[in-house]
Amino acid sequence: MDWNYDLLEETKKEIRNLVFFKEKIEISTEEYDVIYDFEQACCNAFSRTYKYKEYKGQTWVDILEENMAKVKGIIYRCDNYAELSKVLRSIEIPELMEIKYTVDDYSIQEEMENEIELCAKSRFVCGKENAFFESLFKAYKLGGWPCGWNDGKIIVYVPDNN
Repeated sequence: MDWNYDLLEETKKEIRNLVFFKEKIEISTEEYDVIYDFEQACCNAFSRTYKYKEYKGQTWVDILEENMAKVKGIIYRCDNYAELSKVLRSIEIPELMEIKYTVDDYSIQEEMENEIELCAKSRFVCGKENAFFESLFKAYKLGGWPCGWNDGKIIVYVPDNN
């Protein structure tokens, strides 16, 4: 299996240019469920249990972990899965430290950085073929915070300054 080292490097460059919560974020409501309330976003991300059949009874963290398990499943089907799993765990994204935030609230910074790292690792394994992580990464590149799930769409928080 070919691993996407070039795409990982391209992704790191994209990460360097991320700016969150900038003015005039344009996010498609056909692709995402956009919300403007920060407290609601935090509730979605950290405490809400979803009722939709595809993720019934799960939290946003569970949904992220389930999708990452699918990525790791690709590795576990390889003959040298132990070595490949070690490679995946060893991937570091120092570019996360270069992300620019335009608000003073850093309470969700760690959460965002963890999710962006999952997106980079998904790209390393799957290329751009994992629709969930590609949609998640696209929302981050647009400047929003993906924070939950709503019946087939990722919920993205955008400040109400647009």
